[in-house]
Amino acid sequence: MLTTTYRINGRVQGVGFRFTTMMVAKQLHLTGTVKNESDGSVTIVLNADASKRDEFITALKEETRRGFAQMSTIDILSEEEQSPFDDFRVVYR
Repeated sequence: MLTTTYRINGRVQGVGFRFTTMMVAKQLHLTGTVKNESDGSVTIVLNADASKRDEFITALKEETRRGFAQMSTIDILSEEEQSPFDDFRVVYR
């Protein structure tokens, strides 16, 4: 399974972004994690094939337009084959 690590910048902390990310991932039956970083960004680790990954990012953009979060950049930090997670969850420090 392809595991992609994203770094999301923008207004993504304190606005329900992690919860929204988790809900979108669960709706698409994807696994991984989402975590706030000390620099104000959010890291998402996602297990998905390329088409589901694109569907996830599109759905996440749509959902954040409806709320207070704003994603200014979405950077891919790494992509590698890895065993899938059991579910999608928020990582608290």
